Amino acid sequence: MARFGTPEALSRLSVTDGLADSVELKALLAGPAGPAAEALTGRAAPTWSTRRSYLVDTPGLDLLRVGVEVRLRRRARGRYDLAVSARRVGSCARRGTPRGGRVELDVVPGGLWLDVEVRHDVDPGAAGRAIEGTGAGADLLSPAQRAWACHGGEDTVDNRRLRELRVHGPLVVSRVKVAAARWGLRRADLEHFRFPSGRERVELSTHCCPAEVAETVPAFERMLDEQQVVCAAAYRPRTAVWHDELADPVVRTN
Repeated sequence: MARFGTPEALSRLSVTDGLADSVELKALLAGPAGPAAEALTGRAAPTWSTRRSYLVDTPGLDLLRVGVEVRLRRRARGRYDLAVSARRVGSCARRGTPRGGRVELDVVPGGLWLDVEVRHDVDPGAAGRAIEGTGAGADLLSPAQRAWACHGGEDTVDNRRLRELRVHGPLVVSRVKVAAARWGLRRADLEHFRFPSGRERVELSTHCCPAEVAETVPAFERMLDEQQVVCAAAYRPRTAVWHDELADPVVRTN
């Protein structure tokens, strides 16, 4: 069953020069993570890896409100990196992409957008202090990231608001790798997200280069159908869930 667009639309995406560095196909799943992992991997107890990430924003969510997400991620061996991402609806070209920025086309059932990201490694000590609340969140951003946070979104954010940045979270992310060669995919990732309030979501995704979109999408859809993985009725971005988390003072936590 086609979920991600007609063959004609996908063919147009695949030949658009300079649209993006990569493409990510994402599906929000309707069921729990455990049965989906077993169905996709064929194993009764697949191995999950777990990491933590954090949202960096003001108490009033000034960045999220203009379509900018700042993510602090704890990686292996105590390392951290920080990404400032701005979303652009549709498939417009690289207008205004910052130097060093990476452009990814996100394709979901019923929609697509460009995610323009500036990423850099963060000193573990500075990250730890920001998470604990003893260090300033703004200190984590490079000059290029500060500029992109203020000017990459749908509206401009006053640079002075960055002084109010704080770390929200953690978001606990558990991932299992899916060997997907039999469907013509390099691999797929199943991820389970648990937000601070206990909200959960399960996503399945795969990556390809723009020229491979027309072949990758039907392969991804075949994998969903053959393994009887049920997708949610509509895709809701994680940023929308973060907004729910932090806009409600009952579940607002750090």
